[in-house]
Amino acid sequence: MNRSEPRVLLVDDSATIRYAMQNRLQSLGCQVQVAADGAAALAAIRAQPQGLVLLDCFLPDLPGHEVARQVRALEQEDPQRPYTPLIGISAEADAAHVRLCLDGGMDGMLDKPVQTADLRKMLSLWCDHECGDEGTALPPREEYARDLARLFLSTSQHDLAALQQAHRAGDQATMGKLAHRMKGAALTMQRSEIVALLECLEEAMQDDYDTQDAITLLLTSLEKVLAASAAPG
Repeated sequence: MNRSEPRVLLVDDSATIRYAMQNRLQSLGCQVQVAADGAAALAAIRAQPQGLVLLDCFLPDLPGHEVARQVRALEQEDPQRPYTPLIGISAEADAAHVRLCLDGGMDGMLDKPVQTADLRKMLSLWCDHECGDEGTALPPREEYARDLARLFLSTSQHDLAALQQAHRAGDQATMGKLAHRMKGAALTMQRSEIVALLECLEEAMQDDYDTQDAITLLLTSLEKVLAASAAPG
């Protein structure tokens, strides 16, 4: 087993995903730095070489493919700068989206929720870091699992409140960003009922017909599911 600790930059606007993946990467022997948006990611990459960057494709300030384009521009401007492997992570895996990310300069794509086996492959390929057999990873600690569940619930409730406010304001762009972030977190937590509601919400927002009543109903359903999750017992 490689004793080195590759430096991994994890970029995602979901606190749930950052917490879960940071824990998993550290268990695989990585030094992990996290960033919540594209500006912070670019600052971290400029500051020091990164062995691998896991880059969310839908960030609040810059799309992932634009972050990738700027990283590649930095490398062209400074031939002494080490090459930075950029792997996109996204809940959207359609061919057009994947092509956009690869054309921007990414080296590959991983679907959310990101699987441990895929992380091992990327660490082996780009960092020459072998993590051992796939079955040797320890299960999450009880304390970690409780903290992750609490974080998911609190951030989901916060995002839902912002979603409801954006809906009242007719701000479709903000609604789309929040729904996508919530879906990524729900995928990571394997909360299929929340994922299904959010996918219906995304479809309703894209519909050309008047779907305001449907959107309101879906937001109410999300509120009820999260309230049930918060209930004791």
